[in-house]
Amino acid sequence: MTIMPVIVMIFVFVPTIVLMVSMPYLTRETISFGVTVSAVQFHSEPLRQMRKSYARISATLHTILFIVCIICLIYGDEHSKQQSWIIVTYSLAMVVISLVINISYHFKMKNLLPMLPIAPESSIMAVDTGFRKRNIGLSSNWFLIHVLIIVVSIVTVLRNYDQIPDQIPIHFNSSWIVDRYVAKSYSSVFMPTIIQVFITLLFIFENWSIRRVKQQVQLTDPNRSIRQDVTFRRTWSCFMITASFLLVILFSVVQLNMISLLNINFAIPII
Repeated sequence: MTIMPVIVMIFVFVPTIVLMVSMPYLTRETISFGVTVSAVQFHSEPLRQMRKSYARISATLHTILFIVCIICLIYGDEHSKQQSWIIVTYSLAMVVISLVINISYHFKMKNLLPMLPIAPESSIMAVDTGFRKRNIGLSSNWFLIHVLIIVVSIVTVLRNYDQIPDQIPIHFNSSWIVDRYVAKSYSSVFMPTIIQVFITLLFIFENWSIRRVKQQVQLTDPNRSIRQDVTFRRTWSCFMITASFLLVILFSVVQLNMISLLNINFAIPII
């Protein structure tokens, strides 16, 4: 038994579980389980209890699944593909459980909505006319760093293409020993580059969308809601740029490691 898969599980999936369990508490006050509500309804007692129920059920199921996965990894065969299949199966099961729970609570929310207190409607609408002039997100020019990394990776691979071995490693077992190869070709060598380009374009679009989302200003405390909206957009913009940057770095390291241009002892910690 090797401890590496267990360490990977802890550092990758435990934060993910915490985020999924906490999601009802991290959404806007105008959204509850995918249903639009008022701030009064969001803070009502029935929805407070629903959020607690969601967190309790979600935490219980995900914890049980995680413990089962860890036990399987500890007692599994580290010299076969068994550990990889355990992690893949766990990932799929985690997604399915989360999906089922969220769909269930979405319909519960829709059924509960007519019974919730109704906030008095106002004929006055608040709009921040200077909203678009604020610094509500990071510029997409930050993605030029991603482009630079991709270009450097492409040039490096092309300059060393003749030195790349005929068989390229594409998979390592839990002991970081190569157990799968693919024949050398431009498509196999530059597959990580294609993924990098797709990721960068996707996150550029997401960052642009964040800056264009319709603003939400609450009449009860417009200044506070404006600050929250700006913070929301800036935070997500920072996340998009940082996450895409780390993914681009990851696939560059994977690519250079595949074609033996990086030392494995340097690549593993980064991956």
